Amino acid sequence: MKDIKEYLEAKQLQLDECEGKLKELKSKLSPSDTKANAEIDKQIQTVEMKIKEGKAKLEALGKASKEEFAEHKESIDESFRAIYTHLAMS
Repeated sequence: MKDIKEYLEAKQLQLDECEGKLKELKSKLSPSDTKANAEIDKQIQTVEMKIKEGKAKLEALGKASKEEFAEHKESIDESFRAIYTHLAMS
């Protein structure tokens, strides 16, 4: 279970970093450029949704057995790839 705990802690740190980047992105929205803001806002909403999914998956992993770890880990890693991809596109 130590491996699961360390994995959860590492992923939570990554989520915190992503939320920080998202906050930074939100602060860069320009009140004068509504067209660009609309596109960025759509991307922000997508990232927020992916972060929420990631948190839910981390919570599920916290309740999972050691035998279920590999399955949950794969799903979580996939969610994090999506988060990073959407953040990079923003």
